[in-house]
Amino acid sequence: MDYSGGLLKRGGESVPAAESCKQHHDMQSVQNLEAVINEGLRAALMEETPDDSLEMLLKHLGNALNGERTYIFEQNESGCDDNTYEWVADGVEPEKENLQNVPPEVCASWYRKFRVSKHIVIERLEDIQETDPLQYENLKRQGVNSLVVVPLYDGEKIIGFYGVDNPPVKSLEYTSNMLQTAAYFIVSSLKRRNLFRELQKRSYNVLHALSVDYLGIYQVNLDTGECITYRDSQRIGLDWALHFQDGYQAAMERYISKCVVPQDQERLRAMTNKDYVLSQLRAEKKFSVRYQVKDNFTDLQYLEIHFSAIENTETEHCAIFAQRDVNAVVEQEEKYKLEARRSLEDILEGARTGIWTIELEEGCPPRMYADRTMQILLGVPDGIGPEACYQHWFANIEPDYVEMVQQAVQEILDTGRSEVIYPWNHPALGKIYVRCGGVPDKTFKKPGVSLNGYHQDITETMVTRKKQEQSIMELLERVRKANSAKSEFLSHMSHDLRTPINGILGMLAILERDPDDPVRRAECRRKIRLSTEHLLSLVNDVLQVSKLESGRPSTVEEPFDLHEILEDCIAILSPLADERRCSWNWKNPACTAAGWSAIRCTSSKS
Repeated sequence: MDYSGGLLKRGGESVPAAESCKQHHDMQSVQNLEAVINEGLRAALMEETPDDSLEMLLKHLGNALNGERTYIFEQNESGCDDNTYEWVADGVEPEKENLQNVPPEVCASWYRKFRVSKHIVIERLEDIQETDPLQYENLKRQGVNSLVVVPLYDGEKIIGFYGVDNPPVKSLEYTSNMLQTAAYFIVSSLKRRNLFRELQKRSYNVLHALSVDYLGIYQVNLDTGECITYRDSQRIGLDWALHFQDGYQAAMERYISKCVVPQDQERLRAMTNKDYVLSQLRAEKKFSVRYQVKDNFTDLQYLEIHFSAIENTETEHCAIFAQRDVNAVVEQEEKYKLEARRSLEDILEGARTGIWTIELEEGCPPRMYADRTMQILLGVPDGIGPEACYQHWFANIEPDYVEMVQQAVQEILDTGRSEVIYPWNHPALGKIYVRCGGVPDKTFKKPGVSLNGYHQDITETMVTRKKQEQSIMELLERVRKANSAKSEFLSHMSHDLRTPINGILGMLAILERDPDDPVRRAECRRKIRLSTEHLLSLVNDVLQVSKLESGRPSTVEEPFDLHEILEDCIAILSPLADERRCSWNWKNPACTAAGWSAIRCTSSKS
């Protein structure tokens, strides 16, 4: 299902002059929309679970859209709607608990529109009072005045909807565009959540099956080391009852040094310390710690030590101590992590966004760890080393932008985040444009710094933007040429207007000098009429100035008598010639021209 809502036009489409300002505003809106959604996705993807990601995205959308409530409804097995996620602004009452198992007839009209790929926009609640009374009463009870709701599709199937209540009415179109764009990620997160819950259920089943299969269960006095064995297994390869004879702490130290992998030893020492164990049991009554054993230690790999409080834990410092094989649990968790990562990588690959980690450890070459999509965007093989990967990325940054990228890295370290857009030379695709941003990795323990971030291919967006900018520049150039043509036309016209006016003034002067000569008066009246008609034609040309938008005056091709045109010109100019004592000397051939503009001829000959 396409959630884009037609936000972006194809590059190269011509834009009418009247829409140039609107198009510029639309471009700014699209850029702002991209920034808001990218920031929301960045925040959501940093959450630990899909549920937390969905709640974070709803919160981000609610704040960005200035709404009072954002929510997700999902259809349940009985065909009713459940409000499964909700965010409300400060001072707004939550409605989630009141909107469970909503009867299908309440939202029936919405689903009919969803099936024809429509979303719901309500500017005023009163507008639906007559057409949808059930929904009207439902929304009125919640204090909803306006809303935008977008369907959620899993393939062709509608699985629910999500929306925002009471956004500003003037921004409903912007709200609709943002919700439609983010709907794809909402559905992806819901699918990840379902996978997460299924794997949790399977993990629980595995844990339940293993709960009766502890390798060893003991009661130990943490002060004296006295041990009572309830269950023991030869797989452990250790007699804890004998081991505890010289004290609990000494026994744990020997076990950790002999059996536990080096990277887990310090953590296990801290969490099995007697004082820490007693404090945890007082607070939680039970806790566990997972660790990995050395390869040469029987056939085990991952174990958990469980501590549980008993009645005399407080007084005698006794506790239940148990060991359990959790290989199956770890395998399930690793499987989930792998599937979740692949799902996330599929989402990011569709968005042309790769994830990277850069380690700048003191005394070592820089290292870059790239996920699958990042490797595709860099054009590097799967087996490339982290140092070679970093060099490949850095060496292909456009030289003029290296300093800008370095400044962005420094800004990440100084402020906690940054983003930069720069051209990058892909080994196969040539120059592409990437949007790159990141945050510091606060868990990095080595000397130096580590950054986590994203690398998004925005070449298509940049090309589209450049085409739009080129279209705008071409439009402005056409407007400039049209204005120049109009100015030039009016400049010539102001000169042409003087000629018939001077002719009229000349004829009037002759009439004043010879008022009694009837022949002269008739001739003057004829010439005045010719000059007036010529002046009228020039005025009509000025009134047709709107036709100059194409950059040239419109012409009409029709046959005309050149001899007649020349005689009219002589008649108009003769008063000026007489006044300046000029004589005429021209031949009088009879000729007719066709297919040339009479207006242009008159203008050029006057």
